[in-house]
Amino acid sequence: MRLKANKKRKHPSPKKNRIEPQVKPSFKGALRILGAAVFFGSGLFALIFGFELIGALPVFEVKEIRWVGLNHLKEDVMKRGVQPLFGKNLFHLNIQAVQRRLLANPWIKEATVKKVFPARLLVIVKERKPASVEYDSGKKTGEIVNLSIPPYLVDEEGVTLQQGGPYPPDLPRLINVNKAGYAAALSLGHLVKGRPDVFIDLFDPHNLRVYFMESETKTQIGLLHLGEAQYQEKWHDFLNVEADLEERGLERWEIDLRIPGKAVVKT
Repeated sequence: MRLKANKKRKHPSPKKNRIEPQVKPSFKGALRILGAAVFFGSGLFALIFGFELIGALPVFEVKEIRWVGLNHLKEDVMKRGVQPLFGKNLFHLNIQAVQRRLLANPWIKEATVKKVFPARLLVIVKERKPASVEYDSGKKTGEIVNLSIPPYLVDEEGVTLQQGGPYPPDLPRLINVNKAGYAAALSLGHLVKGRPDVFIDLFDPHNLRVYFMESETKTQIGLLHLGEAQYQEKWHDFLNVEADLEERGLERWEIDLRIPGKAVVKT
């Protein structure tokens, strides 16, 4: 019996078997990545173009500005200051720049600007509150206060709000202002309300002095030394001494309350 020779089984080339499955997926993956990039790129372009198109519509131009927190500042005056904002597109408006412009006004302590679509700005401000009226000291011999120069309206932080009146009548009047004694002067200030003849001198941080001026002639009629503490108690003691001096008809005087429990009076 003749045996048939076994034919050799052909095995696929390892090289072809390895390369072929790698080439096809890589090509397909590249096509997928390219397609995704085109898709997202087109979407991003459409989004940006749509945003620009919507933002350019007249319906988003500023037509109204509403104010909250105005007291001293008047709305019509403030509107004139932000007149260039009218007609600006809300999408392109720089809120931080508007707030910085508002804070340049010395009366404004805080400012918040909000966009209210489609065409409105909301401006919320916090004004500074006047705390004192500060005068220049006199330059002539014997002149305590220089009344020829308009005084300054100042807030509790020492920020100058304006020069020239009118001023609230109940604010303390100060001369020779320094930061070290400013808080002390304000603490005494509410005690001297309704006394336009009183000027608080902060020249010496260890001795708060109070000058009393004759309202018509603007000349000094009295001087009070309060030291550097317990101003309220000493002011009440002064009022008793002042009443006694008025009964005696004394028009020129100097009172020193720096010694505890004593009042040194010179006439």
